[in-house]
Amino acid sequence: MNIYETVTTRILNQLDAGVVPWRKTWTTSLPKSLTTGRDYRGVNILVLAAAEFTSRYWVTYREAQRLGGYVRRGQRATPVVYWKWRTPEELARIALKTGREEPAPCVPFVAAVFNLDQVEGIARPADDVPSRGGPRLNEAERLVAAMPARPEIVYGAALEPAYNRGTDQVTMPHPGQFESGGEHFAALYHELTHSTGATHRLNRFAQAEGERGERYAFEELVAEIGAAFLCAATGISHPVTEALQASYIAGWSAALRRDQRLVLRAASAAQRAVDYIRGGIPVGQDQPDTTT
Repeated sequence: MNIYETVTTRILNQLDAGVVPWRKTWTTSLPKSLTTGRDYRGVNILVLAAAEFTSRYWVTYREAQRLGGYVRRGQRATPVVYWKWRTPEELARIALKTGREEPAPCVPFVAAVFNLDQVEGIARPADDVPSRGGPRLNEAERLVAAMPARPEIVYGAALEPAYNRGTDQVTMPHPGQFESGGEHFAALYHELTHSTGATHRLNRFAQAEGERGERYAFEELVAEIGAAFLCAATGISHPVTEALQASYIAGWSAALRRDQRLVLRAASAAQRAVDYIRGGIPVGQDQPDTTT
């Protein structure tokens, strides 16, 4: 089983169980490497969050040993995706062999990690506790306000959540029309993620591949995952009604079965969109997501 099958199978298993992994309720914050202290990124957020452990921290088998602990007998590892940069010499050899002028500068590979729930002998960091407070709506609002080159956001009672590429404008119902502040920001984050595809931001729309239906499905998945990452970053939930969930699950399952690379590509694009919204990518620059 290759890397795309490994990750896609895990996501499909969640969807088949009636769970949309990028719409989980975030109670443990973003998953984080215990040894590096860095948050995981991209598709790794989806894979690790779907594992349903109480700790946000993860280690490899050898890292647990180096820290004086051990993985309990019978525990199963969770795969994460890392990226290896190719050297200029490797790129030249691949270009010569395949005839491609610009081969991929990096390639993915799978590693195995364990949650601290699965490990003995390692003390949990002080911040490793589920969030039990209410939604951090002030933080969610500050994130929106800090977005560089933010599109105009227009509120109206008769409006639906949408991003208009022609006018570079996000339309939204009034916040009070949503059942909760978390639902409002989840919808707004979805549309702001769409807006990062504009030419003067990340130019994702122009780079989209496939037929119109494929491009639409990919962009919707990017916006879905981007909204989930932003909700996780601000500690709010990403809610959805049961009626919508069934139809979404069927659609996502069919799309992922058609294209095993879809979820990795969409999660990577969503991570870049989130980095942009949070100010991590300057206007006009778009770097590949090659970190944990």
